[in-house]
Amino acid sequence: MTFRRIAITLAAFCGVALAPVPAPAAEQVVTTEYGMALIGLIIGKATFDTVIDDGRFSVKGRMSSAGLGQLVSKTGGTSQVSGRVTSRGFASERYGLDYTSDGKRWTSDVRLRSGRVIDSSVSPKRSSKEKPSYVPVQRAQLSSVVDPLSGLMIRTNDAGSVCRRTLPLYDGWSRLDLKLSPKARQTVSLAGYEGEAVICNVRIEPVSGYDRKSKGLQFLRSQTIELWFAPIARPDVFVPVYVRIPTTIGPLTLQATSVSVK
Repeated sequence: MTFRRIAITLAAFCGVALAPVPAPAAEQVVTTEYGMALIGLIIGKATFDTVIDDGRFSVKGRMSSAGLGQLVSKTGGTSQVSGRVTSRGFASERYGLDYTSDGKRWTSDVRLRSGRVIDSSVSPKRSSKEKPSYVPVQRAQLSSVVDPLSGLMIRTNDAGSVCRRTLPLYDGWSRLDLKLSPKARQTVSLAGYEGEAVICNVRIEPVSGYDRKSKGLQFLRSQTIELWFAPIARPDVFVPVYVRIPTTIGPLTLQATSVSVK
């Protein structure tokens, strides 16, 4: 697990999660944009297109470095997910990530059924044979997980319950828990939406698929991430609109800037 991949994963959360839950048999295309900044300087951008049609959904996203980020680290790629819309939310069936950073390529292809991973392939692969400090993923840890794109779309009629949960995340390489707890409420405004957001404190707890000696992960485990949820499209679907991640040189922020529905 790398600190950079965790940041990209959280960026993906913000981009896709602005998709609404549709009425039956009604297709909607949601285009969302957001910016990534480090200590206030723009370093990345992303666009996500979500299509929802008759109980099915699919999302395709494009991410790239921008501004100062283009000078420091050339990063870009795509992510996608597809699955079913259920009464409880979004049930993914296939998740994928393909991105390149500083000339190194990472790819992930995960297939799921009812929250259980049935197949997974990644490149590059990691193992304890390569590095003794690596903690391998066990199959028993993949029986109830969420993917990085649809995992943070929380369906509830109780805003107070949004931050009272633990989310079991799996991206093909790593299993980690995002432990949410309530913090505050705040009004947010972006192109296409204005309203109240629920603010959660988030702690990262690695389960498997990580290097025990990773200094970046050790730092992140000791920090608290701030994650804002808002009911963008329906009052019972709360989705991320802002993330603040501490880093050793200053805060990394991921912020939704616009949402449009067609």
